[in-house]
Amino acid sequence: MHHLDYTAVTSGGRAFDMHFPLHPETTSHSQVAGMLTQTLAAINNTVEADPPPAAEAVSDGDILQALAMAMAVRARMIDAPPASALRLMHELVDTAYAAALKAEDYPTGRS
Repeated sequence: MHHLDYTAVTSGGRAFDMHFPLHPETTSHSQVAGMLTQTLAAINNTVEADPPPAAEAVSDGDILQALAMAMAVRARMIDAPPASALRLMHELVDTAYAAALKAEDYPTGRS
C-alpha cells in the first residue's frame, strides 16, 4: 500500500508528521497531496482573514462540520450507489484519522 507523508504545523508552533495510507485505487498521489495542502490553506486563510466578532468566531467544530459537508457533497456528485459512497467515506475518514492519531507532536520553533 502506498502512503502519503505529510507534516502539519499549527499556528501555535506544533508539528505533526503523519503517514497516511492511500486507498488502493488512488490514481494520483501528487494530486491528493496538493488538494490536502490547498484545503488546509483555504481553511487557514478563511479563519485568519478579518477575524469576525467574538459572537461569530469560528470553532474547530465549525471547521470539521464544513469539511464533512464538503465530503458529503463530493460523495453525492460521484456516480456510485449512495451506500457504496458512504462506506468509502467512512473507510477514508477512519483510515486517515487513525494515521493522524499515530503522529506525535513536537515543537517547530515557530509560533
